[in-house]
Parts: sequence; structure tokens; C-alpha cells
Amino acid sequence: MAVLRDIILILSVLGVFAYGYFLMVRLDRFLDENRKAIEKETEKTEPSYVMLTEEMSEEEMVEEVRRFRKKHESTRIVLYDSSDTELSEEMGCRVGQKQ
Repeated sequence: MAVLRDIILILSVLGVFAYGYFLMVRLDRFLDENRKAIEKETEKTEPSYVMLTEEMSEEEMVEEVRRFRKKHESTRIVLYDSSDTELSEEMGCRVGQKQ
């Protein structure tokens, strides 16, 4: 009789562990999907441009470009001289529109 109780207890404990495992797998998938959705929402709220100025060091510029590329998959880099007023005004209009 004691052996039967021990076997039932072991099977019950194994059942609880198996149920907990499958429950945690489903919870992990759910949390991963939520994390991805939150990252997409956050990416949409972040600015889609970055301005690198002459006050920044080369290392700061490189780090800013790396950070930006991590957050935005399709990144294009445009370099221009701000003394070109026509281009500066055009870039200012485009930046203003995206905000």
C-alpha cells in the first residue's frame, strides 16, 4: 500500500511539473510577442532622423550612427554643407514634416 501511495505521489508531482513547464512555455511565447509589439511601438515614437553637428567628436558621431542603426533597420545617411541654404531649407522642411 505504501508503494502505491509513493507511485501516485511521484506521478502527481511529475504531472504538476509537466503542466508547469508547458504553462511557462506558453507564457514565454506570450511575453516575447508582447516585447516585440512594445519595441515596434517604441520605434514608431522615436525620431526617424538624427542630426550630427560640428560640435560632436568623431567618436560621438560614430556612436550615434551605431545607436540609430540598431533602432532603425533601413537607415540612409545624407551629408551636406549647411552653407548651402537651398539644401538646408529643403532638409529643414523634410525634418519638420516627419516630426
